[in-house]
Amino acid sequence: MRVFDMIRIGSRKPPHVILRWVLRKLKSRRTAKFLPRWQQKLGSASIASALQADSFEQLLRDIESANPFPGLSSPQAIRNNLSEEQKRIVKKRAHQAMALEIDLLGSGPISIGPSIDWTRDYKSNTRWPMAPSHTLTVNEPDQPSDIKFPWELSRLQWLLPVAQSYVITQDENEAEFARRIVDDWMITNPVCTGPNWMCAMDVALRSISIIWIFHACKNSKTWRDTRFRERLVKNLVIHGKFIEGNLEYADVNGNHLTADLAGLTIIGIALGGRGIARPWVEKSWQLLCEEFRLQVPPDGVCREASAPYHRLVAELFAIPAVARQNVGLPVDDAYIQRLKFMARFIQAATGPDGQIPIWGDADDGRALPLGTQFLNDHRYMAEILISLVQTPASPKHDETLWWLGVGTSNETEVGDFESQAFKDAGVYILRHMNNHVFVDAGPVGMAGRGGHGHNDCLSFNASLNGQSLIVDPGAYVYTADMEARNYFRSTCAHNTPMVDDQEINRFVRPEYLWLLHDDAKPEIRHWSTTADIDLLVASHSGYQRLAEPVTPVRGIMLEHSSQRLFIADGFEGTGNHDVKVPYTFAPGCVVEQTGPGVWHITSDGKSFSMVASSPDDWEGKIGEGFYSPSYGIRQKTTSLTFSRTGSLKPLAIALMTTDRLPPDPVYWLKRVVSGRFPVPGFKT
Repeated sequence: MRVFDMIRIGSRKPPHVILRWVLRKLKSRRTAKFLPRWQQKLGSASIASALQADSFEQLLRDIESANPFPGLSSPQAIRNNLSEEQKRIVKKRAHQAMALEIDLLGSGPISIGPSIDWTRDYKSNTRWPMAPSHTLTVNEPDQPSDIKFPWELSRLQWLLPVAQSYVITQDENEAEFARRIVDDWMITNPVCTGPNWMCAMDVALRSISIIWIFHACKNSKTWRDTRFRERLVKNLVIHGKFIEGNLEYADVNGNHLTADLAGLTIIGIALGGRGIARPWVEKSWQLLCEEFRLQVPPDGVCREASAPYHRLVAELFAIPAVARQNVGLPVDDAYIQRLKFMARFIQAATGPDGQIPIWGDADDGRALPLGTQFLNDHRYMAEILISLVQTPASPKHDETLWWLGVGTSNETEVGDFESQAFKDAGVYILRHMNNHVFVDAGPVGMAGRGGHGHNDCLSFNASLNGQSLIVDPGAYVYTADMEARNYFRSTCAHNTPMVDDQEINRFVRPEYLWLLHDDAKPEIRHWSTTADIDLLVASHSGYQRLAEPVTPVRGIMLEHSSQRLFIADGFEGTGNHDVKVPYTFAPGCVVEQTGPGVWHITSDGKSFSMVASSPDDWEGKIGEGFYSPSYGIRQKTTSLTFSRTGSLKPLAIALMTTDRLPPDPVYWLKRVVSGRFPVPGFKT
């Protein structure tokens, strides 16, 4: 059935897409056969020749000076500008890593010692076979193991704090440990064998980590050993050749190809940029410039339809630009400007708590994680992106310091914290003071394929008075639990109307975890922002396929003066239907009904009220929901679901601080929404 489906899906693709897929597979198979044999022939002389160096000793000197990371150009500046608390956090992380205790993908603290099994998923205690990598399958629904665990382990990002701590302390024990781990990985993971050579993206991210660790530790005694450096350079060459032979082109390219190209650029620059490394620098950069225009539209929002992936993609496009600038290679103004557009989205989407709302998939993916901030605090990325031309002398975020070092400008550019529309992505942000509403009224991700986007059209996250109240459920896991994966990307898990228990975008098949049908085409019917009122009205076509079609129409209004949020749902269509409108509350919210159509919410000592306009037409039921703040972690939280069966009727809710609650709230809400929303059922 899978083969039949793949043939059916493939038959709909243009001939050039099919041809490129076939060529990619042929090139990948050729690489799998050629590369292990080629690796055996590589020695110091042949490596120097391949990289057009006069000798291997000269090559090592060139590599030492070819630093892609400006933050490491002045280790003393980093030591002088980190706060004592930031140093403490780095040292603590380094200590845990050196104890071979890690916490990856929701595993909690686990021991991977005394010797690391790089093929093992330590969460499920399942070992992946050391078979030819191209024969292994990523998604096996019958197996409990998550391939992401050995991949994440082998990205070596958990080892970065050890190298960071060495920069701070100059402790040779830390440099020696980092070398031992890198050496162990190289020895026990022969190319094209086992799980850690399955995905070029992970090979690229591992390369970036290794090269960063090298430049952090290169002046230590243990990293100056010539025989070790020969193994290291040989392994980086192999990484580059593998990526070159396995570029992850697709009919719609995404973060995987971007990571491949970013990794190739960094490897090419780190190896001196000559010989076989020259096209890794220049051709990869050319492709990155082309992909940037395709993957990030003019509004600056990555088309992955995911806030965490927007951050990852921003890092992946930024790292090669930073590296090129640091070695004197050009980066055109249009590229820098598009990075700044990505920063603008991060600034607008960041809530009053300094964290970005979860939207779409979230798998904790990073390109070069060096900061001490919380996982969902993306503000460092905005600072980095707007500082590429002129770095601030005193970066606000320590990650900026690690990436860019200390600059010369006095201050960082600050975005306008007003309500904004990102029309290409369909994201609308309503904000005033400590009130922040993030609305997804856009298409499904990856140009209609689904990808990392969810069934969340017309869904929203909301914070009032600085308190997170309504949240997106997150993503939880991918292949480790197919049912959970599909629940967290389903319509019923999001804060959007669901009609007749149908998905707004149908699943292709349950095991196709990154594909959706492109059913829900959004329509923006109204958008305005004034001194007191932000108003969005949008609909989608996801239920036009029903025997009796229905069009959900949602109005969202933030009233600045009263700091009240209004959500009005109307429905165009006829016939009897089962309709549910769920709301998932942030963890820590306590919700209780205090009367017909009225609920009281408390969170962190703050008091809020929710009012429904039609308690006679809609049943509001408090239940249990789920929230996943990061990959592999799932928390129980409270949900409130409004439901009715029968003819289509509108529903409005209002959310406010309790001190703003009127004496007769249901009657008051009916009067407020009547005629104020261009939504079916509320028009005068």
